[in-house]
Amino acid sequence: MTRAASPPLLADLQHPESLAVQVAALRTLKHEIIGHDQRKEAWIGYGIVPLIARVLRRGCGRRTPVGELNGTRKQSDAVRTRTDEENACLQAIVIVCSLVKGGPPFITPILESDILPSMLSILSSPDRPQSLSLSILQTLDAIADRLPLQGQHSLRESSVADLLFSKEHIRCFIRLLGQMSASHATQSAITLTAGLIAKLCTEESQKVALADSGVLDVLAVRVASFVVAQGFVLPGAEDHLSEPGVLTSFPPPAPRKARLAPILRAVAVIIEHSKSRAEHFLSSAGITTVFPKQLPEFSPTDIKKTPWGSTFLSGFAVPRQSSATPIDHVLPAVPLDQSKGNFPPLGSTSFGKHAQRLNTPRTFLETPPSDDEENPIIPWLLFVIRSETGMTRLMAARLVTALFRLGLAKKHRVPMFSYLLLPLLLRMLDKDYGMTGETDPAFDGLIPTIVRMKEETPAILASLVMDTPELQKHAVEGGAIKKLSQLLKETYSPIQETSKQMWNADGNSRRPASRPGTPSELRLGPPAYSPIICHIMRYREGILKALAALAPFKDEYRKAICDNGVVPYIIDSLKPRPSEQPEDLSKSKNTVADGNPIPTLLAACGAARTLTRSVTALRTSLIDAGVTPPLVELIKHRDIEVQIAATSVICNLVLDFSPMREPVISSQILPILCEHAHSSNSKLRLESLWALKHVAYGPANDIKIKIIETLHPDWLKQIISQDHTLARRGVDRDLENGSSLMGMGSNSAGERVDLLNPMMEDFPDRDDDFKSTDSIPSSRVSLDMYLPPNGRRRKPAPSDDLDQTKQVQDDIAIQEQGFDLLRNTLCGAGAPEMIDYIFKEIGQNELLDILADKLRPRTIQVSNRRDSLQGKSVPIPPQILISVIICMIHISAGLPRQKHLLAQHRDLLKCLMPYFNHVNHLVRVNCVWVVINLTCDDQPIDRPSCQERAIKLRNLGVMEQLIALENDSEQDVRERTKTALHHMQSLLAV
Repeated sequence: MTRAASPPLLADLQHPESLAVQVAALRTLKHEIIGHDQRKEAWIGYGIVPLIARVLRRGCGRRTPVGELNGTRKQSDAVRTRTDEENACLQAIVIVCSLVKGGPPFITPILESDILPSMLSILSSPDRPQSLSLSILQTLDAIADRLPLQGQHSLRESSVADLLFSKEHIRCFIRLLGQMSASHATQSAITLTAGLIAKLCTEESQKVALADSGVLDVLAVRVASFVVAQGFVLPGAEDHLSEPGVLTSFPPPAPRKARLAPILRAVAVIIEHSKSRAEHFLSSAGITTVFPKQLPEFSPTDIKKTPWGSTFLSGFAVPRQSSATPIDHVLPAVPLDQSKGNFPPLGSTSFGKHAQRLNTPRTFLETPPSDDEENPIIPWLLFVIRSETGMTRLMAARLVTALFRLGLAKKHRVPMFSYLLLPLLLRMLDKDYGMTGETDPAFDGLIPTIVRMKEETPAILASLVMDTPELQKHAVEGGAIKKLSQLLKETYSPIQETSKQMWNADGNSRRPASRPGTPSELRLGPPAYSPIICHIMRYREGILKALAALAPFKDEYRKAICDNGVVPYIIDSLKPRPSEQPEDLSKSKNTVADGNPIPTLLAACGAARTLTRSVTALRTSLIDAGVTPPLVELIKHRDIEVQIAATSVICNLVLDFSPMREPVISSQILPILCEHAHSSNSKLRLESLWALKHVAYGPANDIKIKIIETLHPDWLKQIISQDHTLARRGVDRDLENGSSLMGMGSNSAGERVDLLNPMMEDFPDRDDDFKSTDSIPSSRVSLDMYLPPNGRRRKPAPSDDLDQTKQVQDDIAIQEQGFDLLRNTLCGAGAPEMIDYIFKEIGQNELLDILADKLRPRTIQVSNRRDSLQGKSVPIPPQILISVIICMIHISAGLPRQKHLLAQHRDLLKCLMPYFNHVNHLVRVNCVWVVINLTCDDQPIDRPSCQERAIKLRNLGVMEQLIALENDSEQDVRERTKTALHHMQSLLAV
């Protein structure tokens, strides 16, 4: 049984005679509870959490207002004796850490108190002993390791992270990461701090805060110190130390006890999925000091001298094209694509002594560097991957993959990734990898290092091969699909837990319920799953991501996934965990019946979406595995991201050729899609309209009418008529720069292909510890010496314009889907009836006015150099043009009276004329289709009307436009033009 608390001990804690008595009582309590969950639970009930909170509040009450940035003190911990107040805080923090190790139920009352803010206040104070700071970091790390899975528990990692990365406390991360001492305690503090960033920083706002506050700059200096320690500073870098944005001297080399892997992991977490933050890191002072931009080299004959001795370039000077850096010469040569160049690659020689090679002098001229130059950190990271092992290798792979995915590693690196990086990642998937007992104190915690590595490897592999067919090919040839399929099956093998539930006197393993009204600080929180179960869920998530990333383009890869018998397990991964967790967690909780957390559901939707792109999989494996029922449930999930992911899969299930189309439509899913189409979330609105567009192609008219009525015609009219997006700030700059605004991807996932209309086929515009030196810097060295002044410190560009441009893109994509829904409603066997229905519900003249308005050129008012306003032409997005013109095609293919209404509109055909010579061939061919449909005289009774329409088209200049298209570069345009000319000539010849 749990030993009853000693009244004297409790009294000494609540009302101590002196601070020394309280310290002794805290020390006794510490020994009392360590390793005993029942005693911890009893003390929670006695009110130990409020008592500890009071001790910590007193400890952080007196703070030194001014401190050193690098955390050095006049006296080291070894010299200065801790005060009783500091000893009391230290014992209290150790008790908190012991409670935290009991798991999420014990974390809940701690987070309900102000213990965490008090600890962070102590941590932010620069005059506290290092032992106190280290204990706090260890406690925070224990909390980060034990936070439950997303959606499983009321605790959320974001709530802890929001506090840690708030404006009040984020500066302490700079001080902790910037400590220059080589002592074990200091390096442990740096490792723990970087680990906290990697484990807790998940939200975009937190990553932005870490970048803006300077944490990313300090991490860059840390990375640079390892570059210095290894001797990889580029030759000639010392000549750039006086330039703006560069440190005044090289950072001191990283000490032997420093750990590179946590630093790389923290950097990768911050910059992932953000090119602006990645560029911020690459252009930070630490990186540009050791890896300055290499200026272009010129032939000696191109460099001329003036009579007074200065040099200049001749008018015919052309810089030598060289993508290699000195670090590239220490990497092994890899074969290039036979169709793209010579084999082996010229100039890629492996050298065993990299230090000698790096001493080669290099020429730097005073010429602006190329903007698209690759940063030398890319080959350095590849060298780290080749030379190191364990978590250091894996984190280097993660960082270089993140840079590659953001376009900051050039395409010529793809063969190098194929031969140097991919085989290592695939090797890490093997069961026998790391069985030699490899450990890493920086990562060993609740689960061994090798297990943590296996958990992260599939997600890194997924990010590496995504959208790169060559890397996907090499990964599949290396057996990736077979390995991942087997690993996914193994994640469903029941795991026998070694831990046991706490024993109770009544023989019931379930924890007794707290009395009603008990304060949250005096009772345990709900139970949560064990660390190994959480690991399996994250492992499963990464495997699903990797399978999805391997097969978005090749049907043979999707077939290989099906052949490995993994489809049923992908469908099983679509089952969510129950909202209420069972009290008894002693049994295995990773089986099919236990469900999956939200991140795993999202990854499973991605894998299922990839498979639904295969007609064969749709007709065999997916229908056999029963993919429809779980998706119908997920579309109603409480989490909006799950709704979006499930809707994107349903988009492919309701295609015209899908055998699951009818079951999905008959499952009462249309009202849900229509409801989601009105959502304030633009992604959910887009995906829902996309799915409804597919449903509207080909069914009976009653289903089409049901969709329009449920959406409401006035709402659809508003979607297709809105025009405010084109005049927003920043759009004109995007157009000038050739951004993706005019050639946007096919959907939010960029995956699906429109197969609904013969004239809407695939086209590119739519789819769119290292061995360190012995030198140890003095503990008096400040990090201020290695950070640029505030005026020179690089800051990311404001994100307002980027957010606004993204909103413009979302609005245009939603409007495109609105027109596509309309066009699919207007085609098919019952098209004339649906044209009349749309004319009635939206308004005949109103609809034609909207179509004409979408074809009119746009101008926006912009300021010129003299600060005067002038009109600037803004091209209409081609996807909008195509959808609008196809609506005209369907109307012009209707009954004679419907053709007449379109032809007699005052502006519609006139606005169409400029687009016969549009740069996009799909716009041109669709314009020709309008002419063909308006002049087609299938019914003799309609011939006079056809002649009248042909005369109007001739008067508008259609004949000249068609004659110009006879020699168009696209065969489809030429063939359709022949038909249109034949119709026009036969009608006008009479």
